Amino acid sequence: MNRRRYYIFCFLLFTVFSQIAATERAYNILFIQSYTNQTPWHSELIRGLCDGFGEEKVKVNIVTEYLDADYWAYPSEKVIMKRFCERARNRGTDIIVTVSDEAFHTLFNCGDSLPRQIPVVYYGMKYPDEALISTLPNVCGFTSNPDFSLLLEQANKIFPNRTEVVCVNDNSFLSLKGKEDFMNEYGKFLRSHPEYKLLTYNVQTETTSNIISSICYPRNSYGRIVIVPKWSPFMAFIGKNSKAPFFSCQSIALTNGVFCAYDADPYTSSRMAGVRAAKVLKGTPPEEFGMTETPVDFHYDFKQLDFFHVEKERATPGVILNQPYWEKYRFLFILLYASILALLVLVVVWLIRANRREARRRMHAQTRLLVQSRLVAQRDEFDNIFHSIRDGVITYDTDYRIHFTNRALLEMLHLPLDVSVRPYEGLPAGSIFKIYTNGREVLREMLKEVITKGKSVEIPANSFMQEVHSGSYFPVSGELVPIHSHGNITGVAVSAHNISDEEMQKRFFDLAVEESSIYPWQYNIRTGLFTFPQGFLKRFGFEESLTTVSRSEIEDKMHPEEVEDIRIMFDEALAGKKQNARMSFRQYNADGKYEWWEYRTSVLNGLTTDVPYSILGICQSIQRYKSTEEELTTARDKALQADKLKSAFLANMSHEIRTPLNAIVGFSDLLSDTSNFTEEEVAQFIATINKNCSLLLALINDILDLSRIESGTMDFQFAKHSLPLLLKNVHDSQRLNMPQGVELLLDIPEGSKKYLVTDNVRLQQVVNNLINNAAKFTSGGSITFGYTEDEPGYVSLFVEDTGKGISEEGLRHIFERFYKVDSFTQGAGLGLSICQTIVGRLRGNISVTSEVGKGTRFTVRIPDTCE
Repeated sequence: MNRRRYYIFCFLLFTVFSQIAATERAYNILFIQSYTNQTPWHSELIRGLCDGFGEEKVKVNIVTEYLDADYWAYPSEKVIMKRFCERARNRGTDIIVTVSDEAFHTLFNCGDSLPRQIPVVYYGMKYPDEALISTLPNVCGFTSNPDFSLLLEQANKIFPNRTEVVCVNDNSFLSLKGKEDFMNEYGKFLRSHPEYKLLTYNVQTETTSNIISSICYPRNSYGRIVIVPKWSPFMAFIGKNSKAPFFSCQSIALTNGVFCAYDADPYTSSRMAGVRAAKVLKGTPPEEFGMTETPVDFHYDFKQLDFFHVEKERATPGVILNQPYWEKYRFLFILLYASILALLVLVVVWLIRANRREARRRMHAQTRLLVQSRLVAQRDEFDNIFHSIRDGVITYDTDYRIHFTNRALLEMLHLPLDVSVRPYEGLPAGSIFKIYTNGREVLREMLKEVITKGKSVEIPANSFMQEVHSGSYFPVSGELVPIHSHGNITGVAVSAHNISDEEMQKRFFDLAVEESSIYPWQYNIRTGLFTFPQGFLKRFGFEESLTTVSRSEIEDKMHPEEVEDIRIMFDEALAGKKQNARMSFRQYNADGKYEWWEYRTSVLNGLTTDVPYSILGICQSIQRYKSTEEELTTARDKALQADKLKSAFLANMSHEIRTPLNAIVGFSDLLSDTSNFTEEEVAQFIATINKNCSLLLALINDILDLSRIESGTMDFQFAKHSLPLLLKNVHDSQRLNMPQGVELLLDIPEGSKKYLVTDNVRLQQVVNNLINNAAKFTSGGSITFGYTEDEPGYVSLFVEDTGKGISEEGLRHIFERFYKVDSFTQGAGLGLSICQTIVGRLRGNISVTSEVGKGTRFTVRIPDTCE
């Protein structure tokens, strides 16, 4: 009784603790690595951190971010770090863990407040900012202090004949700090080793060729060792190709080209950080831990030891990484080989004994075979009958096991053709082949259906038979029939046929028909039905289940204008009057369009020539030929129109250019002798010449813009521009050009700071053209331009004048080339046409409203982003 109570108590206690464990909180951890996930040891860092939390039995969700400090500049690192902090804040991060100096330093200098609000645990720190850390009570961690003195002594121990030291660094903070530390230690080292010489290189000031030649060329690198204060991707590239051994105080260099690294083990240091972070999450204040130094050791790359022919015994103290399994587990391999050899001996002994037992068994079997020989002879006669069948035949018993396979089936499955025995007898269904329909194996289902219902079952269409031994498969057709004996079902016979060739020929024919758009057809005179391929019927919207269509259904698809003529021609073929005919007409396809087709007929005569047996033919789409014909006609018409436009253009240009040139030449001749004119008259002559020069220049600019539009070379440069500033610039440049008595006004929304992504040059060209056009027809009053913001994402610019206005007839043609409302006004009639083209390129539209005698208003509506 007491034992029963004890069991119940243990069960309840286990249930309570299970509920407590299930409700235990999982902490969110932000793990920031200073470099990328391509560094060789980044997975070890993550694994060690997870094991550290697991050791303290703290559930965590770790999100790893990579700062990639070797790639980004420091300002960019701070921006990236702020993004890390923002994402961490959104996730509700409980603690931050950083590895290496870059991550910690950037975290507390990125400007985000998160690292000062939650605990931070760092490790792998080479040069900690103790002044900063002392002010942060929420920070604790581990340092891995570099010791270049020990590193130099170890290099001297392993390579006593290499007395030249090459120090390679860059301009990063850690590299410069490391070089400074190295130089201090090197001075001490030189006192006890005066024979050493030092070369220093900066990868950002020295040329790459100098560094490579000094380290990678054998003639230069012999007798040298390389010290790298800070490892970088460039050092990895040089280290893997160097003929001099590399030494560093960073574990990131391990298996990445370094010979020896004096640093903490990546996994161990990461696990220690995970343990400390777990204790902080449990409630221990970070300031109680403070700063702790991680144990460091020498780490060697086995491949580098082998390359420089250094024996493992000399690489002490320290740990050798990257060892081949044979070197690392030699004793275990020897033990394994011995075990395998012993096992082989046992297997041979067992086989010998099994062979003896098998010999005795064969003796007994031979006795039974003598008795069964008569039955075998009868069975062979039965087999020969099935072997003569061309289709593959296989029989199964009611337990779904193979009973017989004929030669045709073995050939079909590419199996051995030894039919003197039944090699597959007794194997379960699916052992030598499987049948798939729509990706589902159905052989056993069909066998079960035949045995259960006692009825034949056909192999479904589009089924495949797969060879089990090779995995190859092919399309198959056939049938499963029950085998009866004394009124009972004793098995199932399956006949199958490989239809690969038939299916391939059918598909080739269908492809040829579909690609060429040539379809065969037949008209059955007795039934009055057409037979077309499925692709043709689908093309004209008939149901997929149909295989034949009536003559009336075909006529319904014809164009009404051509039905009667085609009906007469087909009736002549039915009457035997035409053996061959060709008919072209339009048919209404599934896309809702009429398409040109050509039908060719061939009459198959019946018992008499006047009563055809059937009509055969082919049909082909000739739409592309008709389209080509229409395109050629359109191209011819456009060429004729272009010729007329060219003549009109030359006529207009010759007139427009001659007008200002006559004024320029005439008044220039008058200025050759100014003695007969007053100063006011001379000034008027010069003003006239300047005015006509400006008109001529504007005309030429319009012609050039028109040429660019026609050739498609008008260039647009899109950028962000201030619309109020753009219109103020136009106002400042145009207000001095206004006719006397006309005031130019700028009307923009008060306080607007509208910005557009547009081409400011082309947009100013549009506004200037509209203002110049308004100035031509305004003799008094004002010209007002500006913009309104009536709908989101768009802006409407306007130019409004108080001029004489435009008639309704003029409004219909106002944007046409060479059209001029007033033929006596200067200009070629191109400005508004060019404006319309530019506005269209800016994804907008231009419109005009006018009233004769009261003025005109042009409106340009464009989106905020015109790209």
